[in-house]
Order: sequence, then structure tokens, then C-alpha cells
Amino acid sequence: MKKIVFIMNTCQNPRCLKRINEFMDNGYEVEVYGFSRKNAGAVLRSDRFTLNVIGEYSNELGYLKRIPIIVGALKRVFGRIKEPVIFYYFGYDIAFLSLTINRRAYIYEESDLMHTYIRNAIVRNLLEYIDRKIINNSFETIFTSEGFLKYHYGNKVPRNVSVIPNRLNKAILSKQPVGKKTEYPVKLKVGFVGVIRFKTVYEFVQTFLKNFPEHEFHFYGTDTSLDAKFESLKSFGNVFFHGSFRNPDDLPEIYSNIDLVLATYDVSVLNVRYAEPNKIYEAVYFNTPIIVSKGTFLAEEVEQLGVGYWVNPSDAGDVVSLVDSILEKGFNDKTEACKSLPPEFSLNNNEGFFVKLNSKMNNKTG
Repeated sequence: MKKIVFIMNTCQNPRCLKRINEFMDNGYEVEVYGFSRKNAGAVLRSDRFTLNVIGEYSNELGYLKRIPIIVGALKRVFGRIKEPVIFYYFGYDIAFLSLTINRRAYIYEESDLMHTYIRNAIVRNLLEYIDRKIINNSFETIFTSEGFLKYHYGNKVPRNVSVIPNRLNKAILSKQPVGKKTEYPVKLKVGFVGVIRFKTVYEFVQTFLKNFPEHEFHFYGTDTSLDAKFESLKSFGNVFFHGSFRNPDDLPEIYSNIDLVLATYDVSVLNVRYAEPNKIYEAVYFNTPIIVSKGTFLAEEVEQLGVGYWVNPSDAGDVVSLVDSILEKGFNDKTEACKSLPPEFSLNNNEGFFVKLNSKMNNKTG
């Protein structure tokens, strides 16, 4: 049984494309289906497989109203696939709805704790119970953060669970390497790299610009729902907006132009506390200390590795104290800690997972 049928909750997520390619690289035949999100960019394309779009809806459409669209499409997919396969569900919503109509073997990938966004504790706890059922009954489950494992199971590791962080694609090795400073710069350049989704980024930057006019803040990428707030930052003379960039092509140049990278996501969102953004792997690979939010799994990892700082981005006093501490000491130590980790730490390499999966496949078919 070497055929995997992937069902994507969004056809615009490059991480899904990377995962499918990994399975193909390891000898698996694939069939790919997914849902397109309106106004979310172009649907992914590949010259290695056909991506079959089976439904479309906007992000603004409520989850209850999405159900008929998703279920109808899933029934058509399951109805046409009769041969022995293993299904691969990207996301809680796809896994949950698929299991109401299809009981065949599946792999489940969880990259977000979607149900933790629900405010009602009773509903949230019920969905957590269902999520653990999905995990426990899976052929294999993949978490993209070790924090998700801690959230669901504490220190226990179920035998059918693998943690595969969203590390850098090995394609980055073909890009021109860029050297980093080893001494603290006279003018400190802090950067944000990616799509801005949290007000806590704005709060940190506003405090930084106001209190440290001698230093600079650089934005690489675009903002989403915070346009008005970020427009107001342009009144400061030490902020620079560089617009969209190509990933990974432009990353070496971007990181060569900044001294620290900001990743202060909003801890009021439970999912954020346990997620492991790939920003930490970019930071380490490019020898650039990272600033993250206190009270997160990411902050624990940064502390353990010694590669950055943690702060309450909503507390102006805490932000000022942090920057002052960087000015006084520690910057060189953080940079050296990044340098001490081998490139392999930051690069995607899941050979161990496929050894495990192949063994389970052989046992199942044998």
C-alpha cells in the first residue's frame, strides 16, 4: 500500500506542497485534492502531480456554512476511490468531516490547534476530546510543533505520533551564503519577515520606534488587517517597509540587512502559545538572534538554545528594558549560539519519519 490520497484544507499552502513532494521523493504514489480559498492567492501548481480543486469558499464564510461544501466534495472523492490507499488529511476540519463519512486508514497532519480559537470552554473541550480521538485512531499523526504534543498529551508520546517542525527547505543551500556581524552594531536593525497577523507586532514596533530613534525597524512582507495601524508608523523616520519578497530566494539578502528578527505573536491566542513557527529555523540558519513573546513554547526553545530574547510585546516598559539589555550585553553571545548550531538543525530532513512509516506500511500489507 504505497499510494497516499492527500486532501488539503487549502490549496494555497506551500507547506502542503512540500509535504506531498517529500512523499513522492520517498517512493509513494500520490493523488491530491483540495479546497481553494477565495482571495487567498493563486492555487498551488506542480509539475509532479495534478492538484484537483474540489471546492471553493472564502475565509469569511463561517465554519457551519462550509460544512455542506466540504462534505459534498469529500463524498465524491471517497466514492470514486475504491482501491487500497491511505488518506492524508491536512487540518482538523478535513479530518473530522472525513471521518464522519469514511473509515479507511488515514494520516493526520495538525499544523494549528484550530479549536483553541473557540471562546466557549465547553465547546472547545469537546473539540479537544474529538481531536485526541482523531489522533489516537490515525495510522500516523504529524504535529508541526512539539508544543502541540505537550498540549494534547503532556510528556507522553503516543506511538503513532511524529513531530515534524516546519524547517527550511534544503533549496536554501543553493542560495548565496551571507556573512553576519560578530560585534554589536552601532545602529541596531530589527526586522519582521513575513505576513503580519498580530497586533503584538505593531505594539512592539511602536514602542521600539518611539524610544530608540537611533535604531531602525525593517518590514519585509505584507500586513493583513492592520493597515491603518501600520500606516501610522510611517510618521517615524526610522521605519522601512520593503514590501513582498521571494522565499527562499531573497532570504539571504534580507537577513544580511538585519541584526535581529522579530516574532512576537499574540499569546492571548492559545494556538500561538504552543506553535513552533519556522522563523526560529530561519534565525538560526542566518545567525540572527530572534525576539519572541513570553509565555510560549517558542520562548522555551529560544531560552534552551540561547539564540534570542523573549518579551511581553504589549508592555512598553518590558520592550524598553529588553532593548536596553541588548544594548548593554548579550548580543554577541546570542549570535555565537546561532553559529554553534550546525546547518542541519535548520534544514528539513525527515528520513527517520519515512523509515518509521515504511515499516508500518510493510507490517500492514504483510
